[in-house]
Amino acid sequence: MKLSVYIFIIAAVGIASVYAKTPKSPVIDNITDMKELKKLFRTKTNVLILFVSGTKENNAVLASFREAAQTVKGQGTMVLFDCNNSEVKKICKKLKAAPAPFALKHFKDGDFHKDYDRQLTTTSMVNFMRDPIGDLPWEEDPIGVDVVHVPDAVTLGKFLKKEVKPTLVMFYAPWCGFCKTLKPEFSAAATELKGRYVLAAIDVNRPENSIIRKQYNITGFPTLLYYENGRMKYTFEGENNKAGIVAFMKNPAAPPPTKPKEADWASESSSEIVHLTAGNFEPALKDEKSVLVMFYAPWCGFCKKMKPEYEKAAEIMKVKNIPGVLAALDATKEASLGQQYGVKGYPTVKYFSNGEFKFDVNVRDSDKIVKFMEVRFDLFSIL
Repeated sequence: MKLSVYIFIIAAVGIASVYAKTPKSPVIDNITDMKELKKLFRTKTNVLILFVSGTKENNAVLASFREAAQTVKGQGTMVLFDCNNSEVKKICKKLKAAPAPFALKHFKDGDFHKDYDRQLTTTSMVNFMRDPIGDLPWEEDPIGVDVVHVPDAVTLGKFLKKEVKPTLVMFYAPWCGFCKTLKPEFSAAATELKGRYVLAAIDVNRPENSIIRKQYNITGFPTLLYYENGRMKYTFEGENNKAGIVAFMKNPAAPPPTKPKEADWASESSSEIVHLTAGNFEPALKDEKSVLVMFYAPWCGFCKKMKPEYEKAAEIMKVKNIPGVLAALDATKEASLGQQYGVKGYPTVKYFSNGEFKFDVNVRDSDKIVKFMEVRFDLFSIL
C-alpha cells in the first residue's frame, strides 16, 4: 500500500513538473466573437492577426508566428483565428479575411492598418511588430540582396574577423534621410563589386547596437568605414554615389577626390545661424544654455542637404521665440576643434550648454531640430 502511494506521488510530481515546464503561449487563440476582439482592441494598440484555414496545413508560418509572439510580448499582441472553426467564421468574414491557406493583417489603435507584407520569418515579424509603420527593412528590400546585412555587435565582430576580402561597412539609422538616399547607390556598388569586395551594413539605431556607436565613435549617419583583415583602416570620404564607392574600394588609400571650391557658408548666409571659428568658439558658447553645433565640410553632400533644414529651423525658432542657438563650424578649416570633439564624419551635430559639450544629437530635419530645442528649453524651465 505504501509503495503504491509512493509511486502515485512520484507520478503526480512528474506530471506537474512537465506542465510547469510548458510555458503558456503568448498567442491569443481563444477569441470567438467580435465583442471579445473589440474589447482587446480597446487595450491593445499594436495587434497582428494570423488567419488560417486549418492549423495543420500552416505549421511553418505558425511556428514563426508563435516564436515572434514570445519575443515581442509586452510590445505587441499576436492573435490567431482558425477560419475553419465554426465559432470564428463570422469574425473572419467581418474582418474580410480569406486565408488561402493563411492571411496576416495588422491593426493599429483598434483599426485595420495594413496587410502584412514582409517575409514569413520570426525575425521579420519581430522587426515589423517593433515598428509597424516603418519602411521596409533594408535587408528585406530586393535592391539590397548583395549587401551583407549584419544584425548586431557580436555578429559584426565575427564577420570582420572572418572576412578576408576588403570590406566597407555602412553604419546607418532607418529614419536617417541621408541614409535612405545612399542605400540604392550602396546596393548598386555592392552588386558591381561582388566577388572581389564586400559591402556590409548594420542598423546602429537598434538599442542593442548602441555599443557599436561608442566603439567606433559613430556620431553621424551614415558613417562608412573600410576594413582589411578585421581592422579599420579608412573612413570613406568620397562621393556619395555608386561611382564614388566603387572608386574608393579599388583604391581606398587614395586621397579624397579634389572637390570644386565651395562657397563659404558664413559669407553667403544671411540666416540666423551663428558661424563659429576657433577664435569665437568658446566666447560664443560659454554663456548660452542651449546650443546645437553642426560640424560640417563644405564639399559634403549630406551637409549641403542639411544646411537649408538647419537655416529653416533657426528661422522657426526666431518666429516662435524658442530660446537657444543653432551654430555651425567648418571642420575642414578648424580641424583642431573637430579633433578635440571627436568629429569623424559630416555632418556631426553636438549639443552644448554653457560652453560644455553634453552629447551628440541625431537630428537633421528642421521640424525635429525645432522640437529638440523646444524640449531642451522646457527641461531648463523645470530645473
